[in-house]
Amino acid sequence: MKIIKTAAFLLSTLTVTLLAGCQGMQGDREGDYYFSPAGAYILDLSINTFRGEVVLDERCDRNGGSATFWDGSGRLFRVDYLNVQNHPMIQAPRFASDLTLLNLTLNSYLRDVVAKAPMITSAEASYREFIEDADPKALFAIIGINVDAAQVKDSDVESGTYYYGFLLFKRGDLIYVLQHRQPVLMPEKMKAVLLNLAAGMEIPGRVRDDTDLEKLRRILKKMAPGGTDGDPVRLCEPANPA
Repeated sequence: MKIIKTAAFLLSTLTVTLLAGCQGMQGDREGDYYFSPAGAYILDLSINTFRGEVVLDERCDRNGGSATFWDGSGRLFRVDYLNVQNHPMIQAPRFASDLTLLNLTLNSYLRDVVAKAPMITSAEASYREFIEDADPKALFAIIGINVDAAQVKDSDVESGTYYYGFLLFKRGDLIYVLQHRQPVLMPEKMKAVLLNLAAGMEIPGRVRDDTDLEKLRRILKKMAPGGTDGDPVRLCEPANPA
């Protein structure tokens, strides 16, 4: 499907920059719930944000993780979690307020992730709002991204402007970055979609048990460069969301 290819190409570029050296895999699902690595959160996949079947792709390292969701309509969503204490994208002064941390994180996405993608000619915040009545308080923004498909050979991506919504909030030592892509600038609709996605999350989640980890190891063995030889290691160390 054209929509999926376009979204997947753009998002894969962003993910590689954010989590350099990570290994991709199918996200771990149990019934209608997704249990993220390191017990960062649990996401209810039955929420009406998703349309039809949900496909997952998960990446992580010791500083955070990222899960990308495509629904049956080819729409793209992503949930990142970043450890405030040691993630290289968050270089905050001591005793920085939560709002300062959220703004610094969003600016890092703009500067170090979005702007460095090869097809993106420009990226800027088209809309930014601090949602004080949310629990926890959140930063909402929409990034307008101008794409020149000619910059990448044999690409299915079409040139034009894309709008990526960001909803950032902090719980404990983790900053959560929820993302969604829309073809036109619709701030209120984008905000409603991301807030609904956040409402479907339970924080903290739970650390995957031995059964979950065994499923994970089987997936990693199939994907490992050496085939099924060797013992794949766990991708993420336990986080400590509060």
